[in-house]
Amino acid sequence: MPKQVTPIENYTADRPIKDAKEDRFQRYSFSKRIAETIIHRKSKESIVFGLFGAWGEGKSSVLNFIDEELAKDEAIIRINLNPWRYSDEESLLINFFNKIAEAINKKLNTRMEKLGGFVKKYGSSGSIFGFDFSGIGNAVSDVDLEQLKERVDDFLDESTSKIVIFVDDIDRLDKQEIYTLFRLVKLTADFSNTTYILSFDEAMVAAAIGERFGSGDKNSGFSFLEKIIQIPLTIPKAQPEALKKFCFDMVNNAIDAATITLTEKEVQRFVYQFSTNILPRLNTPRLAVRFGNSLSFSLPLLKGEVNMVDLMLVEALKIFYPDHYQFIKGNADYFVGSYEHFGIGSDQQKITDIKAHFDLLGKNSSKIDRANSLDLISNLFPNLDTVYGNFHFSDETKNDWYVAKRIASPQYFDRYFSYAVIEGDISDVEFDLLLKKLDTGTPQEIESEIRDIIGRSDTGTLIQKMRTHETSLNWHASKTIAKSLCLITDLLSNTGGMLGYGFDTQAGQAAIFIYQLLKNNKEENIFEFAKELMAYPKDFVFAYSLNNWLRTGDRPEDKLFDLAQYQELAKILTERAITEAGDESVFEKFPNQIHYIVSTWEERDSGELKSYIKTYLDKNNETVLNLLKSFVPVQRTSSREGEFKTDINKNQYEYIVSYFDKNDIHSRLLLNFTIEELESDEPYWIDMTEREFTLLNMARQFHKWYKIEAIESPAKD
Repeated sequence: MPKQVTPIENYTADRPIKDAKEDRFQRYSFSKRIAETIIHRKSKESIVFGLFGAWGEGKSSVLNFIDEELAKDEAIIRINLNPWRYSDEESLLINFFNKIAEAINKKLNTRMEKLGGFVKKYGSSGSIFGFDFSGIGNAVSDVDLEQLKERVDDFLDESTSKIVIFVDDIDRLDKQEIYTLFRLVKLTADFSNTTYILSFDEAMVAAAIGERFGSGDKNSGFSFLEKIIQIPLTIPKAQPEALKKFCFDMVNNAIDAATITLTEKEVQRFVYQFSTNILPRLNTPRLAVRFGNSLSFSLPLLKGEVNMVDLMLVEALKIFYPDHYQFIKGNADYFVGSYEHFGIGSDQQKITDIKAHFDLLGKNSSKIDRANSLDLISNLFPNLDTVYGNFHFSDETKNDWYVAKRIASPQYFDRYFSYAVIEGDISDVEFDLLLKKLDTGTPQEIESEIRDIIGRSDTGTLIQKMRTHETSLNWHASKTIAKSLCLITDLLSNTGGMLGYGFDTQAGQAAIFIYQLLKNNKEENIFEFAKELMAYPKDFVFAYSLNNWLRTGDRPEDKLFDLAQYQELAKILTERAITEAGDESVFEKFPNQIHYIVSTWEERDSGELKSYIKTYLDKNNETVLNLLKSFVPVQRTSSREGEFKTDINKNQYEYIVSYFDKNDIHSRLLLNFTIEELESDEPYWIDMTEREFTLLNMARQFHKWYKIEAIESPAKD
C-alpha cells in the first residue's frame, strides 16, 4: 500500500533562532544585558566575552539575540567571523582583516552625509586604511600591524563607532585551528573599541588546546583561556519543564502531521516513560529537535504497522541512549527470545551475558541513568523482567504482544529498525483494510483480496493475523471471512504440524479460526451456517476438518450442537463425500476420513451403509483390498519421513469386523490370494520395523486374526 509522504515542513531545522518571540528558554533578557553592556561601555579598551555552553544548548541563538539588540545602535559595526571556513592561518588572518574593512566600508556608505570627508581621508573597501591585505599572512610585521591598528583606532575614534566580532562554533575546529584562532584574537585584542564574543564548549576547547601549555592537560587549557577571555559567561540553563514542554510540542507536531490518534492509556504510558526515563537526559534544545525530527520521519512510515507508543519510545532510545539502541538492534534474541531459569532449558548463561552487556553499556553513566535506561528497555521488552526477577510470561501474554504489534513480539521486532514491512510479511495497514471490507464485501471479493495478500507474503502469517481478531469480529464479518477461507483451501497447506496431525498446519489453523468464530457467536443461528460450511469449501478435506472442530468439547455443555444436529452435519458431509467419490467410492477417494464417514453413517442409517458397501464390493475382486487398506492406520514418527500405512493389529481387526461381515471380507480376500499365499509366511508388523506396507501382508494380518478368532470362538461359546 502506498505510504503518506511527510512534507518537508513537518521537520524542524536545527537552526539558531533570531526572534525574541521564539525564545522558549528565557534567554533573550540575558542576551539583551550583554548587548547593553557593550553599547554603554565607556572604556575604549578591547574586551573579550566568552559564551560557554554544550553543543546544542543554544549558544548560537544567544549570539543572534545579542546581534539583534546591537543592530538597534547604528554606531555598532557587527562582524560575524566563521573560522571553520578557512583552511590555514594565513587565509584566516586575511579574511579577518577583510571582514573588518568590508564592515567599515559598509558603515561609511550608509553614513555618507554625516561622515563627509571620511572617504577622502580613509579611502574605501579593501584599501580603506591604505593597506594591502593580500600579503598579510604570517609575514605581517609588528610595524605593519601597529600602523593598521592606528588607522582603525583613528577611524573608530572619529566615527564614534564600535566593532563587535562574533565567533561561533569554535568547538567544531580541530586542535590546530582552535590554536590559530586564539592567536588571532590575542594578536588583535588591543584594537580600540573592539569587542570579541567567542562562543564554544569550554571544557571541549580546554581539552583540545591544553596539551600545548603547562602540564599539557585540560587544566592548562582552562588557564590559557583565562588569559584570553576577560568576561566568561555561561549560557543560562534551560529549565527541565521548559525543555519538556518544547520537546512535547515537537512530539505533538509529529503526531498531528502523521494524523495519528493515541488513546488516553497510550498517552499516559508514553508520558510516564518519557518523564521518568528520558527527561533526565534531555539537557539541550537540540536533543528535543532531533527527537521531534526522528518521529516526523518514522511515524508516517510505520503508521498502523507497529505499536505507536513503542515506536516513539524506541526513537527516544535512539536519540537519548544511542549505545543501548544499537545493542538492541543487533541482538534481537536477547530481547524477543525466551528465558528459563531452571531445568533442562535453563538460559542461565544467556541471562549472565545480557546482564554483563548492560553493565558495560552503563559503565560511564550515572546510577540514575543506568536505572532509567533499564526501566525504559524493560517497558519495551517485558520478558527482561524474567532476567532481573522471577516473572514468566504465558503464551497468551506473548500473543497479546503480537496483537498489539509490540516490539517485544518476534514478528514485529525488525520493523522498528527497518522502517518498513519486511518482504514476505503482511502490512497491518493492508490487513486492517481487509478487515474493514468484511462488512460490505462478498466472500468472493474478500477471497480475491486474500489471494493478493498471500501472493506477496505468506499464508501462515495471514492466518495467524486473522486468529488475533477472532474474538472481535461481528457475526456478519465472521461469516464472510469464514467463507472466504473456504474458497482458498488450495493455498492452505495440510502437511507437517506437530507429530504430523495437522492441527497447527495452515489448514488446521484456518479450521480452528472458523470454529472459534462460531463459538464466539453462539447467540446467532450458527447451526444453519455450520450446515452451509459442510458443502461450501472447495476442498472436502477442509470441510471434514471443520466438522471435527465443530464436534470439540468433552462435556455436553461445551459442545456447540446437540446429537441430532451433529448427525445432520455428518449426513451433509457424507453425502458430499459420496457425490465427489462417484464410481471411485469413499474408500478410495477419502481413506483418511473413512472412520468418521462409516461410523456416523452407521449411526444414522446402518442399512443404507451396508447397501453402499455391498454395491462397492461386488464391483470386482480388488475392491475388498481397497476397503481394508482404507482402515489400516496411518503412522507418523520422527524416524521416518512423512506418513505411512502400518498394520491391522488385533484391535484394528475387531474395529473393522464390527462394521463389516468378517466372513464376507475373508472370502473376498481369498479371491485375491490363495490360502497357500496367505499362510506361506508369517505377517510382519510395520510399526515395529522399517518394512513397507503391502497388500499381501495386510491380507495375511487379517487372515491371522480371522483364524485366531475362529479357534477361540468355541471356547467363548
